[in-house]
Amino acid sequence: MDILLNDFQNFSLWLISQEYLHEVSRFILRINHQVHLNSNIINYSDLVRTKKMDLESFPTSFFYAIKNRKNEIVGTIKAQKWDGNCKLPIEDDFEIKVDDVLNELNYKPNEVWHIGRFAIDQQKIKTDPFLRKNRVTILKLLMANALQHIYAERTNILIAECDKKLFDKLQLMEIYSSQIGDSKYYLGSETVPMFNTAIGVKRFVEQNNALCYPYSQEGLYSA
Repeated sequence: MDILLNDFQNFSLWLISQEYLHEVSRFILRINHQVHLNSNIINYSDLVRTKKMDLESFPTSFFYAIKNRKNEIVGTIKAQKWDGNCKLPIEDDFEIKVDDVLNELNYKPNEVWHIGRFAIDQQKIKTDPFLRKNRVTILKLLMANALQHIYAERTNILIAECDKKLFDKLQLMEIYSSQIGDSKYYLGSETVPMFNTAIGVKRFVEQNNALCYPYSQEGLYSA
């Protein structure tokens, strides 16, 4: 069962359970197709692949979702702690190995986190006056709760593949990330492989601390 983390009256923040993880997988593909391919048709093989990846990463991940008053998902993001064994999307799709990045940067992090599954249903945001009024808060809510995992330890880092437009927007939000490879056309848009540290997300997380749900990595799902 999904866990309600915070209720903002007209929308709410949830931690997605494994039972309803398929809703996130389907949502991600639908939004990507709408935004980048101008289509509502989801490729079945893409859905199967996405569901498989989400299920495999679930034990080491936090899947966050924003839901509207109708209990429909309008935004998602995932923070996945790398266990040193599983392949992250950036390794499969960009051929960038995490160990190589760490060696090149001469960096020994406490934890490596991957941020992914970020999507917002702009159509629902635009048609709901309450969501439209809070669209910036919704963006910050998703980002802050995912990034707090990196910020939790000074030597933590994040690695992600990020839409180029979002990558540029994050800089304006004082999330200063570094590109670690060539961009490529991925999931319908130009996408940038990126790297950041706990220090790099510090200012953003501290400024939006009130939006963060205080968590215990060991106890949240059993709460």
